[in-house]
Amino acid sequence: MVKPVASFTGLVVCLGLLVLLAACSGRKLSTSAQDQALVPGAPKKAKVEPPPEPPKEVARAPEPPPPAAPPPPPPKEEAIAPEPPPPLAAVAPGPEPLVLSDAYFDYDQFVLRSDAKTALEGNARRLKAESGAKLLIEGHCDERGTVAYNLVLGERRARMVEQYLKDLGIAPSRLQITSYGKERPFCSVHSDHCWQQNRRAHFVLQ
Repeated sequence: MVKPVASFTGLVVCLGLLVLLAACSGRKLSTSAQDQALVPGAPKKAKVEPPPEPPKEVARAPEPPPPAAPPPPPPKEEAIAPEPPPPLAAVAPGPEPLVLSDAYFDYDQFVLRSDAKTALEGNARRLKAESGAKLLIEGHCDERGTVAYNLVLGERRARMVEQYLKDLGIAPSRLQITSYGKERPFCSVHSDHCWQQNRRAHFVLQ
């Protein structure tokens, strides 16, 4: 009875080997990754993509260097005020020249007119301010008439002026008179206006 069991077991083993060989005969076994990808039902490996390249920097023109700071201004020199000039020695003003006004007369007259009196009053005030000044009174006439007549007329005019100045307070010792008649005319034009300028008493400081 032992032999039939052994033959049955052997038969089962043979059938199993046949089935195994039949299954293996239709599929090619491969150990490479490429062959395994062809096996149906085998999991596919995800395609590994290379990492993205970093963005390339755009070439930029080099920035110009900042403008150089201007050099600092030179230090200002302190303004030195010029020394004032030494004060000039005070010069006392000199006395103003004594100016006296002429006294004028009408034709062939030696009587003092009102304008002549006004001029003589101003002269008297100036003479009093100049206490030491002495005065020569000249009598003058126009060209009409004789030389002798005009000399006398000129003297009368000078004396009339002298007396009026004495009445105004001028000392007689400061006054002298003379007559030139028509010999020293102030104006030489033959006209009434010119003759009026020649009929006068003129004053000269001595």
